[in-house]
Amino acid sequence: ALAQALPNLDASGELSRLLAPGGADAPTRAAASITLRQPILAPRAWYGIGTADLAVEVAKLSLEDRRRFTLVAVADAVVSIVTTERLSEVNRVGLRSALELLELTRRRERLGTGTKLDVVRAEQDVALARATLVSGDESLRRAREALGAALGLKGEVGVPQEFSLNGIATELGSQCTQTRTDQRADVRAARGELELAERGLTDAKLAFAPYAEVSSTLGAETYFGGTAPVGGVGDAGDATRSGWSWSIRAVLTVPIWDGGARYGDLRINRAVVEQQRARLGAVERSAELESTQAARSVEVAEQARAVAEQSRDLARETARLTQVAYEAGTVTSFDLVESSRRQRQAEIDLAVREFEVVKAKISALLASASCK
Repeated sequence: ALAQALPNLDASGELSRLLAPGGADAPTRAAASITLRQPILAPRAWYGIGTADLAVEVAKLSLEDRRRFTLVAVADAVVSIVTTERLSEVNRVGLRSALELLELTRRRERLGTGTKLDVVRAEQDVALARATLVSGDESLRRAREALGAALGLKGEVGVPQEFSLNGIATELGSQCTQTRTDQRADVRAARGELELAERGLTDAKLAFAPYAEVSSTLGAETYFGGTAPVGGVGDAGDATRSGWSWSIRAVLTVPIWDGGARYGDLRINRAVVEQQRARLGAVERSAELESTQAARSVEVAEQARAVAEQSRDLARETARLTQVAYEAGTVTSFDLVESSRRQRQAEIDLAVREFEVVKAKISALLASASCK
């Protein structure tokens, strides 16, 4: 944009030969020139400089918003890895419990106090625990691959054992600052894009404005192969003539009619302005809704964790009492297997709810943050 308002320096060269001179005495001509042009009335070019500066600012805001999205993706991937690692450990503990239960039912069968049905039920419970463990390990691998993709790396990327989830919030707090929702990078970028569209409409109107420039040309030319008297009348020989010139001129251009192209540009830019205005409203509403939901999700996640912890404690106690009753012969193996399964599921639910609290806090932190 700035180049259109700055001086323009051009050089040109020409070599021509007349194939049919038609009475001319110089069939070959060589010329060179250098021209300097300077716009003196270029409202569209001058206005475009401000538009280009604004476009740079909008690009920076888009980069800032993309950085926020990247931080969200990386944080979610890290939390997912820690969550799936915890779930894998819970699944392994559940498998050990299922194997211990299977051994108990087999011992009761050998002693004559149990039945083959009890053993089959316990074996089914072990198979289910193994399937859950295999599925959990695959989820862990996928979570590590997702972190590698978020970091731009190939393959799996793990998290150190000494890693603390509390450090994520601290690190994000050092890189991002809390701000109002209407000052978030994507909202400001949408506002800048609307301003760019409005400037585009003004630029289309400036296409009707006149344009003026001053140019100066310095040129030299040489003629070869001409005829000139040499030594007297009737004698002829080759002659070479050279010369140079320097000129200056001013040109004023006033657009009058171009087939309606400028009017078409006006209509297009007016439509673009309306589109960007509607998009800005949608972005503002989305940002406000995201911020509100993120703040509410923290409270909801903490309540869900409290309920899951209570359910886990009840499931543990139920499993313990059921095993005591089973050893006393007052309940069936179905009750024992079912209580064990519910305990494992309660442990998994609690682990998921604990990490959902962390994810909710991270989302709430980044929902209205500016990450530069």
